[in-house]
Amino acid sequence: MTDNGSLDDFEEIKLRLEEIVTAVSDENIPLDDALDLYEEAVELGMRISDVLEDGIEVDAAAIDQPVASASSVAADEVAAE
Repeated sequence: MTDNGSLDDFEEIKLRLEEIVTAVSDENIPLDDALDLYEEAVELGMRISDVLEDGIEVDAAAIDQPVASASSVAADEVAAE
């Protein structure tokens, strides 16, 4: 992931999911609250999936861009002289 926005989103979602895990680990949490947190966690899971897919697409696009090899750069420099 090269996009800092995606990285920030990933970290924020991860932190929130950790908070949810801690909250639902409490034996005294009311069932309704636990279900609400479960639903939020599912939505966050879907968002994190999108963030990761976006990062993969960015990385794939970077790989598809041609990179000048050392030999072609050297040939260009010789030709320029």
